[in-house]
Amino acid sequence: MALTFRAGDAGWMMLVGAATLVANGTPLSNTMSAGEALNALAYNVIQFGIPAVLLLRLADALVDAGRLPSLPAYMAVVGLTVVGGIWLIAPQLYPLLGKADWWRWEDNFVLAGTTLIWHGLGVAVYAQLRFSRRAQAHLARLQDAAAQRERQLAATQLLALQARMDPALLSERLAAIDDELLNEPLRAQARLAALIELLRALQPHVEAEVSTLAREIAALRAYAQLVSADAQHTERLHLAGLADPPDWPLAPMVLLPLVRPLLDEGTTLWSLSLHGGAGVAELRLRALGPDLTRTLQAAKAVPLAELARRLHAVHGQSAAMVLLVEDMPLFKLTWPVPT
Repeated sequence: MALTFRAGDAGWMMLVGAATLVANGTPLSNTMSAGEALNALAYNVIQFGIPAVLLLRLADALVDAGRLPSLPAYMAVVGLTVVGGIWLIAPQLYPLLGKADWWRWEDNFVLAGTTLIWHGLGVAVYAQLRFSRRAQAHLARLQDAAAQRERQLAATQLLALQARMDPALLSERLAAIDDELLNEPLRAQARLAALIELLRALQPHVEAEVSTLAREIAALRAYAQLVSADAQHTERLHLAGLADPPDWPLAPMVLLPLVRPLLDEGTTLWSLSLHGGAGVAELRLRALGPDLTRTLQAAKAVPLAELARRLHAVHGQSAAMVLLVEDMPLFKLTWPVPT
């Protein structure tokens, strides 16, 4: 349980003391000089303002920690403030601030009755505001937890979808390998190794809840090798600075479906690079040419809306995927990463 005080608490102590003084009618029903009014204000601030704020902070901490229900906690604030201020604190102030000659012991009970009413109303309003804030904070936590569960479910579904190898792709590549075995056995073996690496990269870890950038780059590199001429180099995809990518969480079924149709187009060279800031990562996939017309056609054929939806499902609305057409098409994929 943490008892915290705020920068404005001194001002609230002054305000509670002044409000108590005015609410009890002391400066209104008595002809008081400026010095007497200042003395009465000092009494009320020390008697009621300081204890009320300190006890409210204690009650806040106890209620937030679940140690006490809110109703008895805030009722106790009112009772302790009034009783302690009148019968415990005030007598200690007599030698310092003096005591009015006309003040009798019966006046303590009158003061206690009126102060209980005003402080009870004030603390009731304060407790209601605190209850509203706690309810809003609890609702926000529930909404965050629900959103997190939805993102985890989306990532799990995408991982399962990714693990299902496209039958058409598998059949096409196995047929190509079969043809190469007759004339280019070494190339066929390299292409088969690239296919095996792709299949391995697409299989999620048994405890994985989301994919990672390193895993997605491994799958992308294997596919680029698989469709290359010699099955050993990513000749039409330059992976700039991605030899050892970080294990940042990344939605599956986004990066490979983005790059695959661009590589299948067959002529354009592409460069993929990683950029990052504070808590944000960005992948930039830039076309290098040579044929602008065919490259634009391939870029516009990418199912960008569907890939962006998958990205949002896992990383929230702060993630984004856009296509910019400058001299050559440029895809930008941004998503939040752990700091």
